[in-house]
This record gives sequence, structure tokens and C-alpha cells, in this order.
Amino acid sequence: MKCQHVNKVCALLLTLLLAVLIFSGQSIAGNKIEHTDLVHYDMKSGEESIYTVEVNESHDQINALFAEVSPTLKSYSEFHFSPCLKKNRPDSVKGTYHLDSVKVEPSDAHMKQIASFLQLQNLGVQLTELAPGEDLLLMKQNSMLITLNTTDTLDMLATCKPHSKSR
Repeated sequence: MKCQHVNKVCALLLTLLLAVLIFSGQSIAGNKIEHTDLVHYDMKSGEESIYTVEVNESHDQINALFAEVSPTLKSYSEFHFSPCLKKNRPDSVKGTYHLDSVKVEPSDAHMKQIASFLQLQNLGVQLTELAPGEDLLLMKQNSMLITLNTTDTLDMLATCKPHSKSR
């Protein structure tokens, strides 16, 4: 079995990235999320980094842009994913998000860590319907469980498209 070391910062950023990717198009309490900031705080050094996040999605691709805005303004790092989600039971969807391409700002160490991790493996997720409009999300990389209020049905999410290997 192959094991990979991922530090806590990378795991947290990965969790946030997964949540943003999967539910960027969902509405929360009737209002669509228009702007997202991601804050990274280093407990050892006391330094804080703030990123702005933009996600654009279509039926067969999801594009996530991350740019550090504080303490310094940096160019965007780009992540392009293709989803492969399959309905495995009437009340459950599971699959992966495959990183198709990435362009990371060279001076951004946090995004380099995430890009390196994502290039080695696909992001595994499973959604199970608890009740109409309420789903349970399992993020397989860090075994995190999140309950979500959703508007999309599992049938709408189950749109597996074959992908080619990353270069």
C-alpha cells in the first residue's frame, strides 16, 4: 500500500477546495455564494495568508482559481477538474474529481503543496441522501463528514465522464 504524507495545512485546504468544488453552484438559504475567502493561519510563525477563491463550473469541467490577496497580492493559481460521479444506489452517489491541469503561481508554497498532492491522486467523494434536500458528504482523503442542504438531486450529480491521465 502506498502512503503519502500530507500536512494539516494541506489537508485543511484540500477539504475546503473539495467543498467549494462540489457545491459551488448550490444555493444556501436561497442566496447564491458570490465570493469566498480562504484564510490560512500558521500557528508556528503567527503568519496569516488570505486567498480569494473563484469557481466556474460546467456540466463536464470545474475550474477553481485561488489568489493570495494578503499579505501580498499574487497572481491566480488555476486548477481544472473533471468530475466522475456515479449513482451506486438510489440514495447515494460516489466518484472522483480528476485534476486535468494546473497552473500554480511560482511563489505560492501552499498552492504548490496542494497541486503536488492532487497530481498524485483523484479526489474521492461520496454523497448519501439523508432526507429530501439534505445530503451527507464523505471526503475520502481526510475522512471528513459534512451535512449539506442541497437543491440538486443525486441524479443531476451522477454524470461520469471518462478522463485521460494527467501529464
